[in-house]
Amino acid sequence: MKVGIIDSGAGGLTILNAIHNKQPYLDLLYLADEAYAPYGDKSIIQLQDRLIKIGQFFESEKVSAIVVACNTATVASIDVLRASTALPVIGVEPAVKPAFRISKQRKVAVLATPVTAKSARLNQLIHLWKADSQVAIMSSGTLAFDIDALPETQEKIEDTIHQLSKEILEKKVDTLVLACTHYPLVKHLFERVLGDECEIIEPSEGVTAQLTRRLLDNHSDRVNALMQSKSIGKIELCSSFGTNNMKRLISWVSKPEAITTQRVVKI
Repeated sequence: MKVGIIDSGAGGLTILNAIHNKQPYLDLLYLADEAYAPYGDKSIIQLQDRLIKIGQFFESEKVSAIVVACNTATVASIDVLRASTALPVIGVEPAVKPAFRISKQRKVAVLATPVTAKSARLNQLIHLWKADSQVAIMSSGTLAFDIDALPETQEKIEDTIHQLSKEILEKKVDTLVLACTHYPLVKHLFERVLGDECEIIEPSEGVTAQLTRRLLDNHSDRVNALMQSKSIGKIELCSSFGTNNMKRLISWVSKPEAITTQRVVKI
């Protein structure tokens, strides 16, 4: 059973790693849509058109579900993608609900790309769950793209994180939501600056649990058989741009020995 996972670059590999760890029997097809990166500076219409085409690609690959492993693409385009395909589509939404639940000081910051930060969906989630909490919505127009360009951009990333963390500390925030799947790849850099006073929340476990539920809803017998077989699925890495970044993508995969295929696709 194959699951398609999409992100603009390496960020969605945080979701892939979580899925492969919890459901190792699944075959995972990862598309780094680097030809269209970064998603954070695209218009809603551009992202919606792109996600429909990517959905068609995954359909041609015979996947059983699609995971949109990108907060920006989720808030901008997931409804359009769901309307264009019969496949189950799982998105990545900012993990504000658990953040508000665990914040002791009732001060939460949400760090996102500009598209996500301005989205109606993020604001709906915040108003739904914030109760009496104070919320700071923060954004970076460069961080996700710079993470894709590591290690050359290491110094720039550290400077960006230092500036963002300085603002977080000044606001006395005790819980930070990483509302972009790229950001957990540099979570350790946030932890280095923020220390133990700020809890950092990211969505990979929630997405993995939702994928499991949807697969069981649609393919219960097959999923249960795979679970009992203890088989190990394969990982395919695809890029819409070229092979230049394949080595970098592989470096973010927690179990690279499961990678069987690397290829370039045109979408």
